[in-house]
Amino acid sequence: MQFGKFTLAIAVNMKNRAVIILCGGKGMRLRPLTNTLPKPLININNKPILEYIILHLKKYNFTKYVIATGYKSEQISSFMKSRFSSLNYTIVDSGDTDILSRIKDSIKYIRGQFMLCYGDTISDIDIDKLMKFHEKSIDKVTISSYPLTVPFGVMNVNSDNLVEEFNEKPTLNGVINIGYYLFNQIHLDMIKSKSSIIDLISSLISNKKLQCYQHTGVHITVNTLSELENANENIKKIS
Repeated sequence: MQFGKFTLAIAVNMKNRAVIILCGGKGMRLRPLTNTLPKPLININNKPILEYIILHLKKYNFTKYVIATGYKSEQISSFMKSRFSSLNYTIVDSGDTDILSRIKDSIKYIRGQFMLCYGDTISDIDIDKLMKFHEKSIDKVTISSYPLTVPFGVMNVNSDNLVEEFNEKPTLNGVINIGYYLFNQIHLDMIKSKSSIIDLISSLISNKKLQCYQHTGVHITVNTLSELENANENIKKIS
């Protein structure tokens, strides 16, 4: 596929970095904490998850932040005003809806390339390296991953019930999605035409337009109370 100089310039322009941070979910698996608090504002070592995310992004000179909210949006808005008032940010409250609808509402405030992050995921991913990886194939969408480790001993058992192999907490061949998607201007029509995030990803895969940047550093996702407990220990590796 051929690209004009203008499109290429947008894709590689380091001075116009935009990010959408998905902060609209209800965090049902973190109840009762999320009965009164949106998940991105839950504290890890006395600092909200969203604060860790934004402080990391600030290191890479993002110039536009779109905070895609829904559940308890007013609390996230108040947090941004009190903690990050100097940032160029927009709160986009889509209400109680799905991820792709939040993205569609948010891209109205962005021109050119943008990153999409989850509001419950903290990482020390090197975004400069991620973008260099992405810019080698700017017709593709980039998604970031992390190795999948099973927290149990895994056995291979034969038909006679004999254990042939035992691996303690192995790292599997598959990887998990941690977000940090990168989209270009040329992908906007595809985003608008799909009905769900799974539909979008499936279409990208079938058209061979989804590539994976494999992160191996620190990754923290907070979906459950047990993950929150682990996060309080693992965050020391980043902060």
